[in-house]
Amino acid sequence: MSINYSPPLPISKNGQIKTEYGPPYVAKVRTTKENAAASSILLLGHDTTELEVLATVNTAGKWLSQAVVDAKTATSVLTVAATANYDFMIEANKVRRLVVPISTHKASSGSAMGINRAEGLFPAVAYKTFVDAGVGSVMTIQL
Repeated sequence: MSINYSPPLPISKNGQIKTEYGPPYVAKVRTTKENAAASSILLLGHDTTELEVLATVNTAGKWLSQAVVDAKTATSVLTVAATANYDFMIEANKVRRLVVPISTHKASSGSAMGINRAEGLFPAVAYKTFVDAGVGSVMTIQL
C-alpha cells in the first residue's frame, strides 16, 4: 500500500480544511516561462510531489515518463490543439494545484532517494499555451 505522498492542505483551528489558501510550505523550486512558441519541459525535483501553476493564457500539460526524458524528446512534446495529446488543462489566469501522479512501480528505497523517485512519480511535465505562438506565461512552484 502506498503512502499519501502529497503535502496536506492547511487546517484551521476548528479542524476544517482551508481549500482556498496557498500551501503552507516554501516552494522547493520556482519557474517562469514566458512567450514560448513551443512547449516547455519542466524537470521535477527529487522531492516534488505537487505543483502549483499559474497560466496567463489557456495552457495544456502532459506528464512525461523517465523514458521520454531520457530519450531527449524534441523541444515540443505537445502537439497542436487539433491533435491534442495533453493530460490536463489550466484556464487562463487561474492557479491550479496538481498532485504528481504515479508513473511506475516504486523503486527500492535508498537513503539518498527523494520521495518523487521512491514513490515512482512522473519526473517531468511539459506544458504549452494554446494561443498565438509567442504569447503567454506559465509560472510554477514545486512543493
